[in-house]
Amino acid sequence: MNAQGSLPFPPLPAAPALAAGGPRCGGPLASRGPISFLELAVGDLLNRATSPRLPFAWTINPYRGCEMGCAYCYARYTHGFLDLPGWREFETRIFVKRGAAAALRRQLRRRVLQGQPIAIGTVTDPYQPAESRFRVTRSLLELFATASGLHLAITTKSPLVLRDLDLLAELDRRHHVEVSFSFTTLDPRLARSLEPHAPAPRARLAAVERLAAAGLAVNFFCQPLLPGFHEEEKELRPLFEAARASGARDVVASPLFLASPAKERFFAWLAEERPDLLPRYRQLYGRRARLATAAAERLLVPFRRLRLAHGFPRPIPGRA
Repeated sequence: MNAQGSLPFPPLPAAPALAAGGPRCGGPLASRGPISFLELAVGDLLNRATSPRLPFAWTINPYRGCEMGCAYCYARYTHGFLDLPGWREFETRIFVKRGAAAALRRQLRRRVLQGQPIAIGTVTDPYQPAESRFRVTRSLLELFATASGLHLAITTKSPLVLRDLDLLAELDRRHHVEVSFSFTTLDPRLARSLEPHAPAPRARLAAVERLAAAGLAVNFFCQPLLPGFHEEEKELRPLFEAARASGARDVVASPLFLASPAKERFFAWLAEERPDLLPRYRQLYGRRARLATAAAERLLVPFRRLRLAHGFPRPIPGRA
């Protein structure tokens, strides 16, 4: 579940073998404009989530890097482990785990996975545009269909998930499946600026409606909450109204998490789009990646009021 801030993301281990051109990085698979796709060999696909504050036990990311280019994306730091520390490389060099299904098959034999939540898409979107071509996420879901008794949680911004609706419905009969869609805003202009290559909010809402109508549990992830954008109920209310109308089961939020090099990218976006907020963000995030506790709690107050007012369940520990 791709939440930020109140759902802490454990850092991925630095792995020298992952350096671009190293033994786990294969050659180029394809390119599209400025974006190149490269193969990444897979050891263990399932990664243990060790923090007790996380609502899942295991994570899966079928890709490294993400084409959607969201200005606030915290995960840009993960390309540093590939010796690609700049923020642009995260959205222009996409590593494809084509051996993911074989790696998952080995790990599915372990009984320890039974009943433990497995989150798909905690770092990069499993239905980003690359999935249309490489179908890594689809291959994993097909393999999960051979097992039973798992708890699968998918987080995405993409209506491409509807391609797998029949498979997700089948999986939901064998496991517990939930799909969460990320929304920062319903304003199409702001969304295009913040998330330049992500599907429009209207397309995401239509996907939520179809998934919910099919009987799947669907959540809204209002994330990240941004100081200066989400501090008043009037700014958040449209998201709650859309969540309720579309059939979402729950709404979750967390404040912006801004580690380098995402900080460089987001500050550049602010300088272009909201220069009035840049001094405030430098004060809030200049020497830290997370909001101070008091500031984070203030940001969450209107969200929590609206969550209860719209009839969504009370938050569970570790979630907003």
